[in-house]
Amino acid sequence: MRRRRRLRRRRRRVTPKFFIILILFILILLLAIWGISALLQKDGDAEGKPGLIESIFGENTPEPTPTNVPARTPDPTPTAVPIPSPTSTAGTAAADFGLQSEMQLDGASVANYRAPVDLTYPDAEDYTALEGVITFRGNNYRDDPTYGTAGTVTEKKLELVWANEIPGSIAKGNPSDGTWFGVGWTGQPLIVRWPEKTRRIMNLYEEKKNKDGLVEIIYATENSYIYFIDLEDGTATRDRVNGKWTYKGSGSLDPRGYPLLYVGAGDEGPNGPAENQIISLIDGRKIYSYGAEDPFSLRGFFAFDPATIVHAATDTVTYASEAGIVYQFKLNTTYDAAAGTISVNPSDVFKWRYTTQRSRDGEADNTYWLGFESSPIFWKNYMYVTDNGGNLFCFDVNTMEVVWMQDVLDDTNCTPVFDLNEETGEASIYLGTSLHWTVDGDNTGIIPFWRIDALTGEVVWKAEGYRCTRSNVSGGIQDTAALGKNNLSDLVYVAYAMTTETETRGLLVAYNKADGREVWKKNLGAYAWSSPLILYDDKGDGYVVQCDAAGHMYLFDGRTGETLDRLDLEGNFEASPAAFDNMIVIGTRASKIYGVKLK
Repeated sequence: MRRRRRLRRRRRRVTPKFFIILILFILILLLAIWGISALLQKDGDAEGKPGLIESIFGENTPEPTPTNVPARTPDPTPTAVPIPSPTSTAGTAAADFGLQSEMQLDGASVANYRAPVDLTYPDAEDYTALEGVITFRGNNYRDDPTYGTAGTVTEKKLELVWANEIPGSIAKGNPSDGTWFGVGWTGQPLIVRWPEKTRRIMNLYEEKKNKDGLVEIIYATENSYIYFIDLEDGTATRDRVNGKWTYKGSGSLDPRGYPLLYVGAGDEGPNGPAENQIISLIDGRKIYSYGAEDPFSLRGFFAFDPATIVHAATDTVTYASEAGIVYQFKLNTTYDAAAGTISVNPSDVFKWRYTTQRSRDGEADNTYWLGFESSPIFWKNYMYVTDNGGNLFCFDVNTMEVVWMQDVLDDTNCTPVFDLNEETGEASIYLGTSLHWTVDGDNTGIIPFWRIDALTGEVVWKAEGYRCTRSNVSGGIQDTAALGKNNLSDLVYVAYAMTTETETRGLLVAYNKADGREVWKKNLGAYAWSSPLILYDDKGDGYVVQCDAAGHMYLFDGRTGETLDRLDLEGNFEASPAAFDNMIVIGTRASKIYGVKLK
């Protein structure tokens, strides 16, 4: 008992001192270790080496840089290859074609010309901030008649969503030739989602004016009417406009978002000679027109099928007409959105006309070689356009000098397409021609497909193409080629009309852009004047839509050419389609307008 008390006393006496000393010792030791390690860590960091604690315990120790592997050099930021200005080479100078030209400015003859403001066109993707397809083939490069993507494509099928009747007709310039009706070549619709403020001041039906996100189709047709349609359900968005002339070509909207429609008459008629028009989309009134029976024309044939391009920054229009005149003028647009008014008052009106050796040789009147039926391309300060006489022109629009020319052999109705590769600095033009002047004694001829160097006018390659016929239907290439993009960026697609290759006379061909090699071809159910259209899904895979004269709308796999679907509709598809997201719009000669979904 005594011993236990002694032991207990001993514990009470020894334990406090011991722990106090122990704690002090541990604290001192920790402080010492911390100080040393901090010093060593600092030294280690200065030398790019781990500190003491990390070396001992391996905690948060970075991997040592291998001594035999050099540090990775960051990839340089890709830069566009400088692209030189276009210039002629041997065989592409305007003098080689016997080009002679005359110019007028405000009605007076001039020997030289300089645009009052510098014209430099933006890249295609910057042509407009509007959501939609606002001119033939979408922009100033004429390379994309679509807006958005088709999203997720699961079924790879075409579905008819709605159909509209557009009855009526208008007499042709020569009444004995019959009437114009329906939608014909080139006849592409415009599709636009108007900003709310613009939508509110236009003469839309009240329920459409109040519809958030309204996407409107504007379609100028051969029966002389302009139709306005809701993309979603095919119902009218406002009253149609009677333009009083037939519209064979495609209209254009103003890239600035102004409520203006530019559209040209394709033939004279009961209301007089054909003219090029500017229409206010606030109230549907024509506010300006030009070109009707212009005495400056050497040809004397007046039609305005090409689609207008507006240089937004300078308020300028440059237009090539089938009368053989190139027009250029400032619009002097006045737009008051708050008041709901718009007007134009053109000034600095310039005109250019021409002849070539071909149009002066042979018959007494060879003026039928003159004139422009295709829609021009605009790139930087250059305009590219083809004429009825087999010539491809490159103009400097600031001086209206012809930089170079190329002989593509035949009448060119289809619009050329511009392709710019910024990585390589290559600028190219793809086009085909009608079968007209090169027809042989059997009423046939071989129609090639061309890739032209846009900088020099030289032929990069000429695909052999196909033999076509010309009888009651114009053969060759009447459509505008479709440039592949995204996962189809190495391909270009074009349709042939009246080919001897098939009994049905229709053929769609995919060519390799690099060398003109034929990658695949597909027989169509009839000849095709309608241009191919490519829709892309979210993965960048492309689906080619091609319509023919028998009312067939085909869906092809853009890579393989596999036929995925065919929709049989009413009438001849001469017109070219446009698309907004996954909705395709096209009209027919059977007086129908269709809305079709890719799903």
